[in-house]
Order: sequence, then C-alpha cells, then structure tokens
Amino acid sequence: MLRLGLLLVFLVLLLAGCGGGGSVSQKDVQKQFEAIQSLAAEGALVADGAADGRSTDVFVRVHSGYLNCAADKVATNLSSARASGAADRERERAASLATHVADRLGTLSDEPGDTAGARRIAAELRADAALAKRLAG
Repeated sequence: MLRLGLLLVFLVLLLAGCGGGGSVSQKDVQKQFEAIQSLAAEGALVADGAADGRSTDVFVRVHSGYLNCAADKVATNLSSARASGAADRERERAASLATHVADRLGTLSDEPGDTAGARRIAAELRADAALAKRLAG
C-alpha cells in the first residue's frame, strides 16, 4: 500500500507540474480535479484505516503527510496559475478544493490516533473525492 501511495504522490506531482504561475486550460484544470479526486480518495482510505485501528499511527502520520504535501502542491500551483473565462472560475474552485483536501490530510497527519476525527475526515474526504470527480467532467 505504501508503494502505491508513493506512486500516486509521484503521479500527482507530475500532473501538477513544476513551478506554477503559468496559464492553464480547461483540460489542465480537469486533470487537476482528477488529481484532487485521487488524493482525497486515498486519504479517505488512510483515514478509514486510522478510524478502524487497522493502521499504525506512524503509517497514518507519514502517508497522510505525503498526501497532504501533494494536495498542497496542487493547490499552490492552481492558485498561482491564470486562466480566462470559465476555466479561471474552475481553476479557483479546484484550488479551493485542493486546499480543503490538504487541510483535512494535515489534520489527519497531526492527529493520527484520533479515531473519531479520522472517521469524520474519511467521510469529508470521500465527499471531496466525489465532488472532484463530478467537476472533472
């Protein structure tokens, strides 16, 4: 599972691109929604493991930390990018959603032993993943 997570983080960072600040198209924004969906869905799985006691605190802390960094990178890149018209509105929406996902993953990483919190975060991340999927088109 850790290998899969590291591969996912690598793919998300690759999709997010380097540097940010450039212009993005509607298709670029859709790809970012897909990346956000993946991060949120994997984060929900990690949170489920924490809530059910199936994962160690160390695993939850480290894995959700990696996912948090990836989601934060997506949010930062989207926030510094520019687009025009509808693509810009979607870019802003994606940046906001990525920030929410990163915040939830950060909380999970900071409090891996909080089973009630992990259960709540898992539900929130599943909702975030569903929203990202819908917005990806």
